[in-house]
Amino acid sequence: MHRLELSRVKRTFTTHRVPAAALGWYTPVAQPPAIGDLLVAEVLSLGKHSSIEDCSGLTLSIFPGDQIVGAFGNRYATDQYEGYVPEVPVTECDMLSIGGVCGEVRSAHSSMSVPTRLRVLGAVCDEEGQPINLATFAIPRRRALPHGQVILVVGASMNSGKTTTVGTLVRALTRSGHHVVAAKVTGTAAGKDGRYFASCGASTVLDFTHCGVPSTYMLAPSELVAIFQRLLSNLYAERPDYIVLEIADGIFQRETRMLLASDVVRSSVDHLFFAANDSLSAECGARRLRAEDWPLRAVTGMVTTSPLAMREVEEEVGLPCLNIEALLSERLLGLLEHGNSVALGQAAIGHAA
Repeated sequence: MHRLELSRVKRTFTTHRVPAAALGWYTPVAQPPAIGDLLVAEVLSLGKHSSIEDCSGLTLSIFPGDQIVGAFGNRYATDQYEGYVPEVPVTECDMLSIGGVCGEVRSAHSSMSVPTRLRVLGAVCDEEGQPINLATFAIPRRRALPHGQVILVVGASMNSGKTTTVGTLVRALTRSGHHVVAAKVTGTAAGKDGRYFASCGASTVLDFTHCGVPSTYMLAPSELVAIFQRLLSNLYAERPDYIVLEIADGIFQRETRMLLASDVVRSSVDHLFFAANDSLSAECGARRLRAEDWPLRAVTGMVTTSPLAMREVEEEVGLPCLNIEALLSERLLGLLEHGNSVALGQAAIGHAA
């Protein structure tokens, strides 16, 4: 067992819930790591990630020879890496994300460079030599009654505009005098999206890392629903007017599909917004969500960068296609107050125009 000198290591965002006092020791990895196990690693060579996001949100450059503290986890990113926790003890691994999720790359987008390579120095452990896992530092589920309306944002894929939609919804509702909180339910550890939600006016911002996992890829359905319930209970306790939630990636992605199939999730949501890349994904996504009886209010996202594409969406979907300016207008409050009856009427007005 070796002493961990915090002054010599760079802590990644995955460790933001871990008190410094808990990072005192490390020991050779003697067993297959589990999701959330903390590790100390030395940077061997730089690839895609030449920097990390630290536990306070700062971006720090890294160099060969640097030591970092991260966490083992899986990664799903169609435009970056597919990666997994090693199934056996390892002496080397890959950096899967800027937030310090570590594992082994299985596949990569054709535009990606090789991953940054790490030498595993050991597993972070307590004074008895027992490995430390992020789950130890998870927030508890709170006993809070439902409070406020829940808005869920899902999308067609990565980079379809979900996070921008969440932030814009938060900004619009906050500007209207409402108390708004927000959370990201699934994804890979990084602080950028949460900071964006806070900058848009959310008084409390949480994500899955607060529930003790560095990423949600390949978790069991029961674990995903438990994360959803834990986040929602903590947000209910803030007694907000609105809770805005984001589920990462596209609606066909494994974890997103599982959460959308959950009766617990469905019964908790009052409004749903779908972020699409183009008119085809908007029609497909809206058709799928309507078939599952979701309270779909509008299409948003990257498709709204083109007025022509927005008109196509409204013609095909029969719902408003709202860009940032429209979300910030009085139209949003009408949608949330009257639901699809107003949505359909507004779409019809758009067609006539």
